[in-house]
Amino acid sequence: MNAITTLHARRAVSIRPISAAGFRLFKTDRRATHAKVTANYLYITRQAGHDALGSLDFRHRDDLIAHGLELPANHPRWVEEEGRIWRETDTATAGIAPDAVRAWHIVVSLPKTVDDDDWITMVRDYARITIAAHGPAVAWAIHAKPDGSGGWCIPPHAHLVMTTRIWRHDARHGHTVPSWCGPAMQARLHADWLANLPNAMRAAAVTPYRAGTYTQAHPDSAALFGIFEHPPRQRGARSRRGIRHRPSRRIKVKRSPSPSPSASPDQQGV
Repeated sequence: MNAITTLHARRAVSIRPISAAGFRLFKTDRRATHAKVTANYLYITRQAGHDALGSLDFRHRDDLIAHGLELPANHPRWVEEEGRIWRETDTATAGIAPDAVRAWHIVVSLPKTVDDDDWITMVRDYARITIAAHGPAVAWAIHAKPDGSGGWCIPPHAHLVMTTRIWRHDARHGHTVPSWCGPAMQARLHADWLANLPNAMRAAAVTPYRAGTYTQAHPDSAALFGIFEHPPRQRGARSRRGIRHRPSRRIKVKRSPSPSPSASPDQQGV
């Protein structure tokens, strides 16, 4: 089991604040993000483009399964334009402090025992119901790459970039929304994703690790285990009906065995 596999097995949900100073505010996660929101979006969707810091190209990454954009109900048409919401977020936050949070970059582990369609359903429902239904916009992407021995070069996981600031064109554009990035949202992101996982993955995520200096991905994640003693409450049809979403852009990946680059630089920042 390599370091990346261990990361995804142990940390089922990782919330990474996007800031110019890199990762600082969440001491329980040790992974940095790109400084600009646009760069994070290009990274997860494996595209080429540029932000205020220069050009970026992630097209050489060959692990993209699918990606999409989920939006709240009654969203304006302009927000569906490719990458526009993330570029405008960077513009609106250009003058804020280096360590101020621009948006959130979330990484969730996916079960290895299901197929692409199940992954897409899991991630899309999570993005729509857990995040977009409460106001933020969220881009998502699924990454995975099998190796030549029945395992994974890149274990299946998903990235989500979500707004934590007002993105609509009004007087408060660019202002932080506390309910989008506060304790309640953090708890919801963890609890809702853990509820989707098989028992073994869920247990690994909430059971304290006794070797080394591992710290849980969420300081209160063990306390969340009690909610799984009963089946998760079904969300009402009203919340599902009120959400409009943009169709995902499906990327077909041929899962043919490929050599496993044991120390490839591309695996260092999943």
